[in-house]
Amino acid sequence: MNSAFLTPAKELRSRLASSRPASSHHLFGLGPLLRKQFASRTWDRSLLHCPDASFEEWKQNVKPWFAECLVVPSSLGEPTDAVVVGREEYDGYVVEHIEFTVTPPLRAPATVVIPKNGRKRHPAIVTLHCMGGLRLYGREKLLAFPEEPEYLTTYRQTYYGGRSLQVELAQAGFLSIAIDAFNFGQRTTGAYERLEFGAWRSGLSGEQVAKFSFDTAMTEEPQALRALQTIGLDIASLTATDDLRTVDYLVQRDDVDPKRIGCTGLSFGSFRTNYLAALDDRIRAAASVCWLSSHRGIVDYNILGAMGFFALPPRMYQDFDMADIVALAAPKPFLAISGWRDALMEPRGISEAHMHFRETWRRAGVPQNLGSLVFDSPHEYNVLMQDKAIAFFQKHLSMVGVRLEGS
Repeated sequence: MNSAFLTPAKELRSRLASSRPASSHHLFGLGPLLRKQFASRTWDRSLLHCPDASFEEWKQNVKPWFAECLVVPSSLGEPTDAVVVGREEYDGYVVEHIEFTVTPPLRAPATVVIPKNGRKRHPAIVTLHCMGGLRLYGREKLLAFPEEPEYLTTYRQTYYGGRSLQVELAQAGFLSIAIDAFNFGQRTTGAYERLEFGAWRSGLSGEQVAKFSFDTAMTEEPQALRALQTIGLDIASLTATDDLRTVDYLVQRDDVDPKRIGCTGLSFGSFRTNYLAALDDRIRAAASVCWLSSHRGIVDYNILGAMGFFALPPRMYQDFDMADIVALAAPKPFLAISGWRDALMEPRGISEAHMHFRETWRRAGVPQNLGSLVFDSPHEYNVLMQDKAIAFFQKHLSMVGVRLEGS
């Protein structure tokens, strides 16, 4: 393993016993039931809990089931029917605003950032936006735009070190794409109800934005889940399939090298990264930031605060650990990044997950393909984390970028 992308194993082991007081899910009196059921699991599909299982046989058996849990049937391979709705030129990169079919027949807006470096084909990164209590914007979290509201600029400062991640990737030579995930930005009910949604949301105060996000998460999203469940679908499967369809779109572009595609995201985007890297062999490298834990780091701690509907496909966790999602991505290059001060999960869950990843890639025969870093940081994708991710992509997607780590 490359020490530039590894936190010392001794530090991981030192955190295995570190726990925090439980959070609010005990309001429902469910704590004893959760603990009892968790302790009685057989974990038949979990590599983490069955360490003597053959990695190759485990992956061969579990991956089709995993895809069944997440991929909307008959959704892949359909035309994306992309339309360019706007294009802007900047120093060093071009921004395209497009719309294409994600899970058919649903369509999503997307932003593509293309480096101006003279190359005909670029390595590409699917950038997956976070949640962070802000539903009014999705892909714009990853790319600043002129005259954006101050609260969005402040949000990006808090979670992304003030950077536009898509610009950073363009400067390093990567084309990138970001869509609005379901129930974010232009895919919220608020957008469908308003012809002038962009102007409306730009004029809202911080308090109004917070109320919109709360109402969307607590009222509209449960209603959407109920509607999806009437036809056997769920928000997790819709989210994962939309992201697979984003790769479908990317490989159709003449300016993308289909053999050099990666993905990255923070928080909700991290969970999406884990899904996409595990499901899609066209993803050749991934960097997942601050949603990496074993079940042990969530159960009896912070289920309501951490486990959104995007993380809860039916049946998934009956005998499968969430840390095994990342294990399914092996042996491809994968950079796992966490923060010890991340309040969404316990340090012991982070440690257990990272140790599981290291053992998985070792058993897959390519320990050098795994990066496993834990910083003394909260829940964020800070500048150092971004630099590490870009350097990891430069290394494993076989290209030399304009700006290398540390410069």
